[in-house]
Amino acid sequence: MFQRADQILIENSEDKFPLHALDFSWHGFEPALTCFDSRDNEVSDFDLKDLNFAVSKKRTCIGYFTDDGKYVVCPKNTPVERYAQCPECSAVSFLPYQECLFDPKCDGEMCDLEFCRREHVLYIAFYDTRMKIGMSSTRRVERRLIEQGADAFAIIGKLPTRRQAREAEKNISARLGIPQALRQDLLLRNFVRKVDQTGVQGRYEGLRLTLAGMYHLQPEPLHWITDYPIELPLATVPKLQESWGKHKGRFVGMKGKWAIYESDGLKALNVSSLPSRFLSRD
Repeated sequence: MFQRADQILIENSEDKFPLHALDFSWHGFEPALTCFDSRDNEVSDFDLKDLNFAVSKKRTCIGYFTDDGKYVVCPKNTPVERYAQCPECSAVSFLPYQECLFDPKCDGEMCDLEFCRREHVLYIAFYDTRMKIGMSSTRRVERRLIEQGADAFAIIGKLPTRRQAREAEKNISARLGIPQALRQDLLLRNFVRKVDQTGVQGRYEGLRLTLAGMYHLQPEPLHWITDYPIELPLATVPKLQESWGKHKGRFVGMKGKWAIYESDGLKALNVSSLPSRFLSRD
């Protein structure tokens, strides 16, 4: 298999990378990548606009934060793959069964978590005129859609627990053919087009009638998301880069989980894939 020169160098030096990426999130329309710096044992934000850094191939459990905000390094430095936390750290800080993040097992009776018993909403998210269905905790739905880079969204229903919301999501997805996820390459193509607001509104109005007739739901009006820190449309479609490797170029902006930069053409880095990896600016 072909391997880039920068990746060969990184594999030989990544054990010395000082920054462990812990979390990526948005605060309003300000993106933040939080890292633990092993040189001074401090947690701080990583400047994504200074786009000149290397990302490790290896991934290690991010540990967890205590209720009083103290950061705890994973005791075993456990290698991870699908999730950013190992099962032990997840059980201490969040979910005892990590699989419940996508497919809840119960309504809270097994784990006794308020999170699982909390009201959740079903939403339709639009990426230009492409749409997907999803579910989220009621209190963070807009933040979630900003994290996903949606152009618009609408709450189509509310369910009393996380498991019930997930089951309703899967049912509507299967019956109406609405995907639960969209490929990154498809979404990046939208970066070169102005959002067709009339087309989005038309698709949603038709869907509202279907949902009301088939499911007796009362979908809410569309909410538009327009304040991402990037000037769109772009001149060309950004090329998605492999997460690990060297990233260097002129920062263009961010939308959702993608940092767009210019380096012999426009490129896109999925920043949400960085937590659990190690970073270095050297």
